[in-house]
Amino acid sequence: MSVSDKLGEQLEQIVLGRIASDKLVLPAMPTIAMKALKLLRDPDFNLRDVGSLIEKDPLLVAQVLRTCNSAGLAAREPCKNIGQAVTRLGAQKLRVVLAEASARRLFDSRDPKISAAARRVWEHSRAVAILALDVAVLAAIPDPDAAYLTGLLHDIGKPVIATMLLEAENQLAQRNARGWVDSEAWIAVIQKTHRTIGISIAKKWQLPEEVAVAVEQCGDYDVAHRQSTGNAVRFANAIVKQQGITVGPVDSQENDALIMLGRSLLDVDEQAIERLTTNLKARTLELAA
Repeated sequence: MSVSDKLGEQLEQIVLGRIASDKLVLPAMPTIAMKALKLLRDPDFNLRDVGSLIEKDPLLVAQVLRTCNSAGLAAREPCKNIGQAVTRLGAQKLRVVLAEASARRLFDSRDPKISAAARRVWEHSRAVAILALDVAVLAAIPDPDAAYLTGLLHDIGKPVIATMLLEAENQLAQRNARGWVDSEAWIAVIQKTHRTIGISIAKKWQLPEEVAVAVEQCGDYDVAHRQSTGNAVRFANAIVKQQGITVGPVDSQENDALIMLGRSLLDVDEQAIERLTTNLKARTLELAA
């Protein structure tokens, strides 16, 4: 076993140990976004109050306006202020936008090593979200927005783990100067541990229970519940990997088998897949920045 492999094993044990002992500090949702989502959960909420709250966070304002004026939602007259934007989006779509804007911040890092990798993970997550939404509509899954949000969050644990790995890696390197953890070892550790973190973040952010459950279940198909949100995301994830929008190695034979099973469970034909993946990279990059 190489030095890098040994360090990779040590990193994995550090991560799993912190998870097991509940010592891993999870990121909090930005305060304004959390307060806005809390308002939206109130049966007597007022969109004007939600808009006034969002105005206190310039980044959220930019994201809401950008989404409102995107090609898929834009009306003849563009939204020029946050009041118009929240009214046009409505409560359900606004919840998704707030969660997306909050998640996006986790993929930013001052460290160029993490930032470059996190940017690719975010592009992959955006692609999975877009495709999961399309698949959910096609397969008549009750809440397509939940599929979109789950697609965004299915890899949200990766930048959190990556940041922690950098810290642990630096500590290990100080004690063992003979080697360094290579990119394959990093990816292996992240792949083994990120889903537990993603589930915890979804619960901490008080996102819909369906989303937290789907994040947990999207690692495998649920054959007992064919038209589930988790199945839509699992299928979309495999398709996106086939399209080359991914990070790390992909077992093409295994991935092709997942696509075939997903097509059967969700009753999606090959022609539909071709339609849904047309310009997928362009659609992803449009809002991934």
